[in-house]
Amino acid sequence: MERVDALKGPAGNTIATPDINVVANMAGFAVTTQKKILGADYGLSVIIPVVNTRFTANLFNASAESAGLSDIYFAPVVLGFWEHQIQAGATLALDKPKLWNTSLLTTWEINHSKTGLAIRPGPMFTGEYSFGRRFDKYQMNAGIVGYAYKKLMADSGSGINPLIVGITDRSFGLGPEWKYTNLKWHLGFDFRYEQQFGVQAKTSGSIFAMSITYLKLASPAPAK
Repeated sequence: MERVDALKGPAGNTIATPDINVVANMAGFAVTTQKKILGADYGLSVIIPVVNTRFTANLFNASAESAGLSDIYFAPVVLGFWEHQIQAGATLALDKPKLWNTSLLTTWEINHSKTGLAIRPGPMFTGEYSFGRRFDKYQMNAGIVGYAYKKLMADSGSGINPLIVGITDRSFGLGPEWKYTNLKWHLGFDFRYEQQFGVQAKTSGSIFAMSITYLKLASPAPAK
């Protein structure tokens, strides 16, 4: 769930104070098979989101509510426009019992022109980090998480709204996270809350995410 309570300008100033709640219920499926392609294990994933949006704005004296099926994500096939994603990350145990841990994931996005529109989104960078400690025989992990997002270059093309030409946006988020994995039940639970700050040229608010994952771990194939 994401709650938006401010719209920030290019300098970080508040230009509107809407009240927007976006609740996304997503069903996802991911699998890694034992089939080899170019030496790597082949896998695929599908995400089907159902989104409920409620919008009220004291600036416009308007309100609206809608719900329905949103964009379906299917990898390795993506429809709409092409995007190259380059990711690098690491997870590090900070002590010998491997109770304290930290992680970092960086994502670089390089976009192509949108299909049917004279718009090419600019490249973007996102860095996600965490710091936590494991409990309950390593089944639970609690700590803090955060992210930093920055559009590195403005969108280009003749189809861009003149009001946002040359503008790049950014945002930061920080908050607590709690994870619990029970291999006997084949379930993983994840609860995360992040408060956004330092936002420029985009909406600002808070994000609450909850996920339940069914874990089905297959035994490795016997050596031939």
